Amino acid sequence: MKAKLNALVACLLMGFALAQAGAVLADESMGVPAGFKMLIEVPSPLGFEATLERIEANAKDLGWKVPEKWKVDFQRNMMKVTDTDIGPNRVLKMCEPFAAVKLLVKDEYKQLTAMMPCTIAVYEKSDGKTYVAMMNLDAMGQMYGADVQEMAKELAPQMAQMLKFD
Repeated sequence: MKAKLNALVACLLMGFALAQAGAVLADESMGVPAGFKMLIEVPSPLGFEATLERIEANAKDLGWKVPEKWKVDFQRNMMKVTDTDIGPNRVLKMCEPFAAVKLLVKDEYKQLTAMMPCTIAVYEKSDGKTYVAMMNLDAMGQMYGADVQEMAKELAPQMAQMLKFD
């Protein structure tokens, strides 16, 4: 019985190891570089509300549109639906319309509408600190190449500037 249990455990461990190796190989075969991150998370030196205000002001200074209707209070929405408090958590959706239109006039890029407008999440973690997360535009540009990569090169520095808190 003990030998069968040991054999089962060994098979499970070998299966897990092979699955992990397969996932790594699949990522490499798909051209996904090691350390690839689709999202960027940075801590904010400011409090929750001040972080939201600063990001929105920075975005507007750069010519981005941040309509009031594109602001989502995830904390409130989750409380309503699940009666669970996830802590302060809001999303700002914003758009640089001239950059977006350069891509969306072309059929091969219309699918990118699913990722527009750009979304920045601001939330507090259990450590009491405020964090900001957003899509890694450089990574998206690398994945798509061509026009998307050019757009990412243009907008990634602007999005990084939105996270200037000094």
